[in-house]
Amino acid sequence: MRLLALLLLPSLAAAQTGAIDSAPLPSRGVTLPPTGAALVDEATALSLNPAGLGYVGGSQLFYLHERNLVRDGVGDGVFLASRFLGLGAGLSMEWVRGRAEPDYRKTSLGLSVGSRTLQLGGSWHTFSSDDGDLDALSSFDLGLTARPARALSLAAVVRDLNAPEEGRFELKRQYNLGLGVRPLDERYTLGVDWLFSEGAFRQGQATYTLNAEVIPGLRLGAGVSHGFVSGAPLALQVAATVDTSGLGLTYAVGGTEDGTDHVLALRLSSESYRSLRPPGGVVAMVDVNDMLAGGNNPLLALLGASGTDPYLELARWLDLAAKDERLSGVVLKMEGLPGVNWGKAEELRQAVLRLRASGKRVMAVLLSADDEGYFVASAADRVYAVPEAMLPINGLVVHLNTIGGTFQKLGVHWDVARVGKYKSATEQLANTEPSAEWREQVNAYLDTQSAWYEKGVAESRKQPPERLRELWAAGLATAKRAHELGFLDGVILPTELDAKVKELVPGGRFSTTYAPRDEREGRWGRRRRIAVVPVLGTISGGRSREDPLGFSQIAGAETVVRALERAQADASVVGIVVRVDSGGGDVLASHLMYQAVLEAAKHKPVIASMGDFAASGGYYTAMGATEVLALAPTITGSIGVYYVKPALQGLLGGMLGVSQENITRAPLADMFDTWEPWTPEEQTAAQAWVDASYDIFITEVAARRKLDKAKVDELARGRVWSGQDALARGLVDRLGGLPEAVDAARKRAGVPADEDVDVVVMGEARGFFSGLGGEPGVRAALALLPEPPPAIPEPLRMLARSAGLNLELLQPGMKAMMPFTLTVE
Repeated sequence: MRLLALLLLPSLAAAQTGAIDSAPLPSRGVTLPPTGAALVDEATALSLNPAGLGYVGGSQLFYLHERNLVRDGVGDGVFLASRFLGLGAGLSMEWVRGRAEPDYRKTSLGLSVGSRTLQLGGSWHTFSSDDGDLDALSSFDLGLTARPARALSLAAVVRDLNAPEEGRFELKRQYNLGLGVRPLDERYTLGVDWLFSEGAFRQGQATYTLNAEVIPGLRLGAGVSHGFVSGAPLALQVAATVDTSGLGLTYAVGGTEDGTDHVLALRLSSESYRSLRPPGGVVAMVDVNDMLAGGNNPLLALLGASGTDPYLELARWLDLAAKDERLSGVVLKMEGLPGVNWGKAEELRQAVLRLRASGKRVMAVLLSADDEGYFVASAADRVYAVPEAMLPINGLVVHLNTIGGTFQKLGVHWDVARVGKYKSATEQLANTEPSAEWREQVNAYLDTQSAWYEKGVAESRKQPPERLRELWAAGLATAKRAHELGFLDGVILPTELDAKVKELVPGGRFSTTYAPRDEREGRWGRRRRIAVVPVLGTISGGRSREDPLGFSQIAGAETVVRALERAQADASVVGIVVRVDSGGGDVLASHLMYQAVLEAAKHKPVIASMGDFAASGGYYTAMGATEVLALAPTITGSIGVYYVKPALQGLLGGMLGVSQENITRAPLADMFDTWEPWTPEEQTAAQAWVDASYDIFITEVAARRKLDKAKVDELARGRVWSGQDALARGLVDRLGGLPEAVDAARKRAGVPADEDVDVVVMGEARGFFSGLGGEPGVRAALALLPEPPPAIPEPLRMLARSAGLNLELLQPGMKAMMPFTLTVE
């Protein structure tokens, strides 16, 4: 026991190791397991440093019981803490009784405000005793915790700020300066505190704390406290904590040469802690269709309350899951991929392969699946289907629709100015059948994508392409037939799923509530961030927006430009990923986005990540990035522009009897009017305008891609390419999806591969009404006005919509859009 005493000492501050032998003052309270002012960040922070309440997530309840043989005393404490209106709030009640000190009750209230890097907290303590000697005694504490970096925490606390007196009790003002460091990683923490009373700095006390997470769910701690004046004893405390997700148990023992002190602490929390892991790990189920459909309320979306794009959320979930050591298996429930074309299907397939490469076992269960769905599922370790699964795995097809003949019968003429024989968007409106050039580029894309599809399935399922073509020939294969051909590992009933999971992951624990990063934040400071700026849907002016039913998306230049400016100005953002999934749209809006990407790239790495589409205006935006990544099936390129407008005189005048007379004061004053066709002079003027815009486009492409301008013109002319073909022609830098783009941004920013970063979306689309009016500050600066009202009668818009045309085609103006709506089924 003598040796134990040499390692410890009494403390002037409550709750720490040295409190084991502290004076019997009512402010002492119940002793905590080893911790420090810069370390404490749970509900118990209320008794040591109220600033620590700001780091509590969810709600916590701690019960502590202390048996102090040094003073022959007993203490009990209940501590509650929660987040409330963005604040950390705490409440505690402590009962201390014993022969060496007065029996008293201590009630505390505390609040803390701030961020992950800085918290300011205050607490109020009131005391009471059976004899009433303490009933009028109360005190105040003020605490500050700064965590500017992952490995550093600083704290300053003033205790008993008001230095209260009541009868024979006098609480002197006390100070606690704390330092915490993490020399290795967040599993190991060292703390040093200097505790002193006012006017007695040199007579203070030092407390040293070491905490270590030996394995997930098991923590060990130790504390040593001593003074530098003659006769000051030493105090020692050691502790062990066992954690499960919502429950934790700590036992601490310590003492001096005069005796020992025992503390038992019990934690209940809504916030998940790192816990002891089951031997077989966790198996999670992902309902892919449900996640892609999103959970937004249509009414809230209509009013502007839309959230992050559901596909981006799913992609991030899969990426984080691959890095989670708790996870041992994933079950993919699949009955459709809403909003997914071949680019994102390839990205999801790669995500499944990354899960497997990280040691996770993956099972896909098909309720229904077309070619895209099966392409993703085939990457799993095992693929099953229910007996009545719909499996229209019948090969790729593209439907080329033209409604020119319909418009001719209605008397509608289309004026067109375009550059490039492949810029065939206007053919959908004006032609009665697809042109040879239109067929040429679609056939080339289908050949490339079919070969990629066959290669991917052959590698995963170990089946030759001929066997896949046999499956295609069935048209709508039964689950049994798909199994016979080797494309399923079995046909199962829902009741057999548990048994199949046990076969796949022996000893695994199935969890319906699993989520990556759902455990309590254990690191200090704020993670560095990669900002994802989405460019999703048709490019236009104003804000990014979507209709409440999810049928259309608008990538608004104002929203995208402002998001890039925010990411550029935010010191915590070290890199930017521009996520492009757009077939283009307005030329001016596309150019403004491109310029904003160029400007951001001067200050931080900007990586372009292409999804299903990055064509025309979408490619225009992406090419300003530091590095451009595409997926093999991404429809990209379509470098070209056009102007189109209808002449409705034949419909409105000839059929409906409407008349219009134009009175002008200049030769070309009414060239944009939708009544009469262009005159030869108007056609020439419009073509010159389009030629000039096209020249700017290919000049910028040549500069950004370091290609000869004549070569760019050859690749351009409105032609679309697959991402694989675009790579071969120098239009993109390499193949990869969103995770590869995030890694590229991280690497270029100099962030170590083992450092966690947060991926945040900036510039999400909002609800339909949020797009009305735009954002005045940006609009004024960029001269971007809200979209003009439709110039086409609603019946014609309904006709185009029923034919599968993008309604943006019907809006007069200069367009940088993909030449046709290409949906590969």
